[in-house]
Formats: sequence, C-alpha cells, structure tokens
Amino acid sequence: MKGYPIFIARIIYGISWFFLSPYIPYLLKNFAAPSYFSSLIPLSFFISAAIMQIPAGIISTKLGMKLTYTIGLMIMGISDILIGLSENVYEVIILYGLTGFGASFFFSSAGGTLAVMNEGRTLLVMGLYNGMFSVGGILGLNWGFFDSLIGFRFSSILLGGLTLLAGIVNYFMHYVNFKGNFHVLKNRKVVLVASTTAGVWGAYYVVSEYFPSFSYYIFHESSIVVGSISSILLLSSFVGGSLSFIMNKVEERTRILVSSLLGVLPVLLLYNYFIPGLIILGIFNEMTISIIYAYVIKEVSSENSSLALAVTNSIQIGLGSLELLLPYLSLNYLWYLVVIVSLFPLVILTKVLK
Repeated sequence: MKGYPIFIARIIYGISWFFLSPYIPYLLKNFAAPSYFSSLIPLSFFISAAIMQIPAGIISTKLGMKLTYTIGLMIMGISDILIGLSENVYEVIILYGLTGFGASFFFSSAGGTLAVMNEGRTLLVMGLYNGMFSVGGILGLNWGFFDSLIGFRFSSILLGGLTLLAGIVNYFMHYVNFKGNFHVLKNRKVVLVASTTAGVWGAYYVVSEYFPSFSYYIFHESSIVVGSISSILLLSSFVGGSLSFIMNKVEERTRILVSSLLGVLPVLLLYNYFIPGLIILGIFNEMTISIIYAYVIKEVSSENSSLALAVTNSIQIGLGSLELLLPYLSLNYLWYLVVIVSLFPLVILTKVLK
C-alpha cells in the first residue's frame, strides 16, 4: 500500500469535520447566541465544502492533484487556528466555512492520488481512506476533552498547527502530480448515482453532528459526554470502511442498495437503543460510501478520479447537508424524518443501476 502520509493527513482532516460538534452548545452559551446557531455552524462548513468541490476538482486538472490537496490542508490549518481566536459566533461561522473551503481541495485530489498509486485495489484503498477519516472523526468528537483541559482557543490552535504540518509534509513527498481530464464532468451516471445516494451520506452527518445536541436539548445529557459515546459511530465506520473489500464479489447493484438500507435504518434505534444503532449505522453507511467512491472511479479511470470524486462528493454534500435542516421541522421526530428523506431516492437508484 502506497501513500501513508496521505492516510495520516486524512485522519487530521477528519478531526476538523467534527471538533466543534461536542462544544457547540457551550460555545453558543459563551457568546450568548441562540440555540438555532447550532445548525448554522456545521451548515457553513458543509455548504462551503459542497460549493467548492467541483471547482477544486477542476483546479486539480490544472495544478495537479498533489498540489491541490496540500493547498487544501494549509487553508484548513490556518482557518482552524483563526477559529480559536474568534470573538463571536459570526466569526466562527465564517471561519468554519473557510475550513470547508480547504476541505474541498483535499478530499478528491488526495483520494485520486491514492487511487492512481494503488491501481487495481480501488475498493480497498477507498475503504481505508474512509476508515482513516473515521479515526479523525473519533478524535474530533472527543476534542471537547482538549477544550476542557487547555481551553477552546488553544485546542483549536493545536488542531490548526497539526493540519498545517500535514500539508507541509505531503508537499515535500515525491508523489507524481497527476492531472485529470476535464471531460469527466459529462459522465451522467456519476451524477445520478451521487444524487440518489446523497441521503445516505446525509443520514450519517445528521447523526454525527446532531446526536450530541439532540441528547443535550431533548434528554438533557452532557453533549461532550454524548459526543464521546458517538465515537462508536466513527469506530464502527472505520470497521465498515476497512472491510469494504469483502463486497468485491457481490453484484454491484445489490451491494450498493443493501448496504444503503442498512446504513440508514439504524437511526431509528437512537431513541432507545443508541449504541447498537450507532454500530450498525457506522459499519454499513461507511461501507456504502466506499463502494460508491470505488464505483465512480471505475467509471472514469483512476487518472481522472479526482474530478469524479469531486462531483460525487459535491452532490452528496450539497443535497445530503440539507438534512441538517430537518431539526427545524421537529427535533423530537428527527430520526424518522431522516429515514424518509434518505431512503426515498433509492427507488430511482434501482433504475440507474439496471
């Protein structure tokens, strides 16, 4: 397996997706901001990351994948440092959006670089790539303990420094700076598969971002403690991503549809049996996303994978992050709403994969 510095960077990158989640209620309290900002903070990250995915993929066809993803890490590092220096909630929203901007430059180009360097092992590589993200997510959901020990400011600066360091290390690695083909944007099947599975992506992130706040506001539990319990979701995701290769021999349509169902329905267990729910959801949701990434890479070839992954991720983030608005409809019935919104598009996917 080649590309270990990219896998390490993927872990650090994953921390930035989740490190604010357990601390948001306390951050809002410190800034005397209303509770609805708990939705706007993560949403700023997701919207920025979604909007910039395709432009970042296009940029990678000009700058090359290696240069693009190292620039992304450096942007994320700077913005995370500045989040720690924020004086109000509006600055946090803007800067976390900048972190999402940098994340869009990293994801597809780093994944594309790994796919080219490990030709013929796409499902295994994408599974491990997603698995490393889950490791970062576990650290991110537990970042609240760093906040408690050294304060929010210094813990954010620490994360930003680590991300900058990862960018610098990868910049000096002797990887070929692959440049993809712009015409990947015309692949209709990639767009359709990404669109119809966006709800599966969204279900995962609604749980990871809202379960701590959901427990805090509905069950009056500590969001930092629940954030740590939520690490079960990401630990299970690591297992699911790492085991994705076992699905190689299963018929393509079957493995996408079955894993998608098993990667969404367990959210209903979060009302009463949240630990089994988090475990099942984590394993199969991550397996589904890894399978989808491998599918789109196969559609366009690994050399063009950066832009294909960018298109896929952009659509999944753009449509999937709309589920972050579901708490506005009902926080009590949130998980029922997630199931309905996530699974309905799979009806269309059955026709796309025929």
